[in-house]
Amino acid sequence: MEIGWFDFDPPEVPLRDPHAIVMLRPWINVGNVGTLVLSRLASIYQAEEVATLRRPGHFYDFTRYRPEMKWVDGEREITSPTSKIEIVRRDEAPDLVLVHLLEPHSNSEDFNESVLEMLEALGVTTYITVGGMYDSVPHSRPLLVTGSSRGWEVAPDLGGVTLSRSRYEGPTSATNGIGVGATARGLATLTVMVHLPMYLQLDNDYAGAARALEALAPLYDFKDVKLPEVELGEQQYAQVTPAMTNNPRLAEMVKRFEDEYDSNDDETPPPPSVELSAEIEAFLDEVRGGDSDDGPTSGGI
Repeated sequence: MEIGWFDFDPPEVPLRDPHAIVMLRPWINVGNVGTLVLSRLASIYQAEEVATLRRPGHFYDFTRYRPEMKWVDGEREITSPTSKIEIVRRDEAPDLVLVHLLEPHSNSEDFNESVLEMLEALGVTTYITVGGMYDSVPHSRPLLVTGSSRGWEVAPDLGGVTLSRSRYEGPTSATNGIGVGATARGLATLTVMVHLPMYLQLDNDYAGAARALEALAPLYDFKDVKLPEVELGEQQYAQVTPAMTNNPRLAEMVKRFEDEYDSNDDETPPPPSVELSAEIEAFLDEVRGGDSDDGPTSGGI
């Protein structure tokens, strides 16, 4: 059946108090944190795909998000970039709806409304956004997690993460209208954002994904599940400290971020971005390789 711009194969048995966990590429998917989190949840709970966009070209410029050519059973097939929705059934409520969103280049209003119609069709009661952003934080300290919640009868347990209302003003994604629409429809909302070291620029930041999963674990009772992302993240970040020996600019930057991080105790808000020297800014430009479309470097959520 069709729901908005999605082809939808409805589950035979209704979901129980389903929570939607949402990632958005590329806007708040720095380090592929959202992608990795949803992939791990899909693996833990054996997700089932129930919806995908009917005509992705209505929303996406295929010169920016490229289709892929693959060989399948001796024949070539082309797959187009798209958004999809999966469901998972847990032993106890709530069940989960995993929403993999690719940010549209056009017709955002149609896109947002279609996603909201899908959430309604699945009976979603809670809308949770998970992602990563770059910040002036060191790799040598526990990664910061910030976020905000609205509409929960009992404050969500995120393993010690303190939530606060975002005061960000500035550029954002049109798809944030989905969260606004979810609130208007009476859904509880939650944002979980991991702050990543701006100087690493990893395609897959496993430490960031592990930190987000650890925050969600108390909510969905998978604290005892072994997460490969934890060890992979430790291995990635362990390579940075030796590299600092022969890179004084990197060492200087990490030291400044450590000092700023350590000056804040657990009762204060996360450390703000520090003012960087021109030399460090130049070094970061070299690392980044110029401008990127991978998402915000600050709190643009």
